[in-house]
Amino acid sequence: MLQNVLVYNFKVIVCAAVLLSYYVIALRNKRFHQYNRFYILSAVLVSTILPLLHFEWFPLSSKSAQAIQLFKIIEGTGGEEVGAAGNGSFNWQRIAVYMFLSVGSFLLLMLVFQLMRLLRLKNKFPVTRMHAFDLVITDLQQAPFSFFRNIFWREDISLNEETGQQIFNHELIHVKQKHSWDKLGLEILLCFYWLNPFFWWLRKELNLVHEFIADEKAVANNDTHSFSRMLLTTACHKFDFSPAHSFSCSPIKRRLIMLTTSRKTSFSYLRRIMFLPLIGLIICLFAFTVRKQSADSSTQNVSNKHFVLVVDAGHGGKDLGAVGNDLSEKDVTLKIAEEIKSLSSDYGVDVVLTRDKDAFMSPADKSTFANAQHADAFVSIHVNAALESQEERSGFEVVVSRNSAKAFSSRLFGSAIIQSLQTDFTIEPSLQQRTKGVWILDNSILPAALVECGYLTNKEDANLLKDNSNIASIARAILNGVALYANNKNSISQKDIIHASDTTPVQHSSDSAMALPLYVLDGKIVTKKDVDKIDPSSVEQINVLKGKEAADKYGEKGKGGVVEITLKKN
Repeated sequence: MLQNVLVYNFKVIVCAAVLLSYYVIALRNKRFHQYNRFYILSAVLVSTILPLLHFEWFPLSSKSAQAIQLFKIIEGTGGEEVGAAGNGSFNWQRIAVYMFLSVGSFLLLMLVFQLMRLLRLKNKFPVTRMHAFDLVITDLQQAPFSFFRNIFWREDISLNEETGQQIFNHELIHVKQKHSWDKLGLEILLCFYWLNPFFWWLRKELNLVHEFIADEKAVANNDTHSFSRMLLTTACHKFDFSPAHSFSCSPIKRRLIMLTTSRKTSFSYLRRIMFLPLIGLIICLFAFTVRKQSADSSTQNVSNKHFVLVVDAGHGGKDLGAVGNDLSEKDVTLKIAEEIKSLSSDYGVDVVLTRDKDAFMSPADKSTFANAQHADAFVSIHVNAALESQEERSGFEVVVSRNSAKAFSSRLFGSAIIQSLQTDFTIEPSLQQRTKGVWILDNSILPAALVECGYLTNKEDANLLKDNSNIASIARAILNGVALYANNKNSISQKDIIHASDTTPVQHSSDSAMALPLYVLDGKIVTKKDVDKIDPSSVEQINVLKGKEAADKYGEKGKGGVVEITLKKN
């Protein structure tokens, strides 16, 4: 979670820096004040909203179908390892979050305190209610200043004199143009984005733009002499009300320069209209992503045939499973399983869960349930834990059975999941087989794999599993692997190509009239008998070509489909 927050804040800072840079170069100290007010407010909103948006740009596509790389098998000791609760190590990420929230809360409390002071001042001093505003006569040295429809006036400044009238008109402009809404909104935003230095700079510029607008309307004919008298009338004092407007405490030099600056700014229209392509550039940088529709595109890998997947959320109920770093395995696996089900329609997969709540089921019950679903594959979700006596371990693993009825299909299925997970996660680059076996896999009549989603006893793995966005990424990666397997599995079963390690023969519809597939072994055309003699453990990769793609590559011989088999080099 902290990582996502940091990335988002980094994007906000970059957006604000780009927009502020353009303001300083092209718009600052130019006499289109209303536009500058709009620009600064828009810059703040754009910087906070754009990094939250996500659009898909044009896909990068590839015509070649993806093949499943068959991974070698490493035999491990024992079954699933379950360790003790995590140690009480210092969590820097949590401390950083608490510090960030503490500073933001302090700033918000200070803002509320200032607003309450302004309310008390209005109740303390006499108030004259006018049609468009309330005039509060005070003895405050900070006055005059305005806040929303309230003008706080200093009693020793005469409203009957020209200078007093100009100051009054100045504050009245703030009230009529509702500048307080701008200030208050930005003050609240800064309580949440206080780490962004460019927002503080934009706040300063917005306050000055407000003063430029009020000066221009209050001082007739750019009368700098009248403006100087106004400044002398209100000596600069410490101003304690940040959401209010103070006449005398804004940088005077820039306000004097602005009164004498010509209205004829070169390329004034171009300066303002360039804001639009600048926003477009930022959208392209931060809101659009290029979707890679290539060989590993999951939705392209799923065949039109209905594919049913049984997903088991490991443990549950009284069986906590592994525990560590304030997490229990039964809760994490259920979140991943539910996310797989919620996303499954995007991949053309129909998911059946062994459990959809915190309930206990024995391995025998889960296996019986999965076998009764007439599904195409079975995956069990687990999270590992290292024993205290072991060295720190981390990363994902995929386990398959050595004794199941679908050993070769399970290996193909597990390899597809590894191939998908290794793109974004650290994973053991070989299929695992337990010497003691895994009961729920050994008794499955379906192609089955068990996915260990990291180690709860490892802080980095545990923090990854605490983030919902990472849970979604894990679910998508597993579904990618399922989709990849589904495409290859369907192609193979329809043509009755390879089932050397499956004890149950592959059943297929009567398609004897269809053209037979062409078999290519390490670049050479071979017969079906040659393929049947291949040791499955020596296969590196299988690639299935169909339709136009097969015909383009192999001509008339490939019209019935082509199975390209690559053996391991050694």
